[in-house]
Amino acid sequence: MKGNARPSLFDTTAAFDDPLEMLLACHRRIEKQLQTLERLRGHLQSKGVDAEASSAAQGLLRYFMHAAVDHHADEENDLFPLLEVRISDAGDGERFRQVRQSLEREHREVEAQWARLRKPLEAIADGFSRTLGEADVRAFAEAYERHIQVEEAALHEFFERFIGPEDRAALGSSMSARRSRKMGSDPFFRNKGV
Repeated sequence: MKGNARPSLFDTTAAFDDPLEMLLACHRRIEKQLQTLERLRGHLQSKGVDAEASSAAQGLLRYFMHAAVDHHADEENDLFPLLEVRISDAGDGERFRQVRQSLEREHREVEAQWARLRKPLEAIADGFSRTLGEADVRAFAEAYERHIQVEEAALHEFFERFIGPEDRAALGSSMSARRSRKMGSDPFFRNKGV
């Protein structure tokens, strides 16, 4: 799972002043979480539910119930509507609308697949003996990997062509605010210090 990240992503920490780098960094974190999910499945087969498995399940739940949700909202509520407004060429506009519809449909697909994994992961996080189905883990990982590849190609093309410095600042501000609101109002974050 290499992705299409720009080399600078690995040299510096992405910040909200570069929203494209933040979106790409989120993809790299999703890929790491998918690797953890696969390792957890193997761990459960060989060792069952132990403290390490519970901890991994808690991390996966935290990521996919919070950070991944924010990531989809960054795209669907902020970036995609902004691109719709900024793309003035009819041909590019229609092509982007088709890409957007496909990406949003894929978001719903990975969310549905996540729903099948969530319950067993919640039980594992609480120390109960459960397994993760290989087909469910594989379907979730493969769907996300395909989605990331298509999305990054579109992001690189459309973002670089149509999103200017002022829009980048506004996007970064909105992304930051989304997370700040959640951290201030969500008891999960207040109690966990995340």
